[in-house]
Amino acid sequence: MTRFDAPNAAVRGYRPAPHSTHAARRFPRALLLLFPALALMLAVWQLLPRAAAPDTQTFALPAQTTLPRQAFALPDCVRTGFPEGYALRQLAVSEVRLREGRMLLIDENHPLPEGYTPADTLNILSASGGRATCRDLSAVLGEDALDALSAMLTAARQEKHMGLVAFAGSRSPEQQRILLTDTLAALSRDMSLDEALSAARAAVASPGYSEHQTAWAVDIRVCPQWNGAPLAESMEESEDGRWLMDNCWRYGFIRRYPGANPRDGSCRAYHLRYVGCAHASLMHALGLSLEDYLSLLHRQRALTLYDDSGAPICSAVCVEAEARQTLLTLPEEATPEDLSLDNLGFAVVSCIYGATLPTGAP
Repeated sequence: MTRFDAPNAAVRGYRPAPHSTHAARRFPRALLLLFPALALMLAVWQLLPRAAAPDTQTFALPAQTTLPRQAFALPDCVRTGFPEGYALRQLAVSEVRLREGRMLLIDENHPLPEGYTPADTLNILSASGGRATCRDLSAVLGEDALDALSAMLTAARQEKHMGLVAFAGSRSPEQQRILLTDTLAALSRDMSLDEALSAARAAVASPGYSEHQTAWAVDIRVCPQWNGAPLAESMEESEDGRWLMDNCWRYGFIRRYPGANPRDGSCRAYHLRYVGCAHASLMHALGLSLEDYLSLLHRQRALTLYDDSGAPICSAVCVEAEARQTLLTLPEEATPEDLSLDNLGFAVVSCIYGATLPTGAP
């Protein structure tokens, strides 16, 4: 492996000249050390996203995008449409209000929208009063996600699962950039520059392409000891991790990357996202990832989750988003929980039947 901390390291495309006293005088040691640093700076520049052309509009809705269609049969507890016998009402929602929602698809192909501003965040440790254990003293999260995290970790401790610890919350674009460049610098010590670039891209999203730049994303690890190193294996390999995977949906969280390998150098295997209890309950009942769930909503337009007695628990509805104001149709007796754009040209809304969604919903 190429090491960039060695003065005569073999960098691709560069071969050091034969050693001589004259060459040494012409190229002092400090100057030779500059070449790896310049190569690393160039690599960092390649990792960062290119600035888009200025947009005269404050917001720009993305063109409608079709996610890959998956063959899927609905379980008995989920049906298309709204419950029968419920009167419907129309609700007009502005684009600005929809941008405050929690269902934006954010990945390497779907960056945060131009002009996006995340919700206000609070310090996880101080705002939760210590109910949410967190390794990073400065980590922050949105208020609704933080309330859900506190309730979830408190419930875990009450059931004797003491090892669940938050490791990361929301980040600013600058914090995301620093994390990316630090990761690249660390990887480049033990691999070639091309390999380090590829590994850094896989491990850390570029600024503008990370869910951590919203107020809803949190990384949770299993730590057998409070001040000890977290477990490196998958969540399913520990009792604490299995409890989290089995119960996070009850508090509005989804496992964002269900098939992520914990040994690939990234934190995707430990990455949770708060979407609210209605969407999380539907996704749990359907057994779908965020991408597949949105794809199903685009096709069906409305889905309703029912309990064992046949009573409706919650619904989700999807319509094409309009540039200024989107008109939605919802049951009169349902309370909207989240109104959001999905970053694919659609508005996605969840609603609950009754005052609150039971945490024991199927």
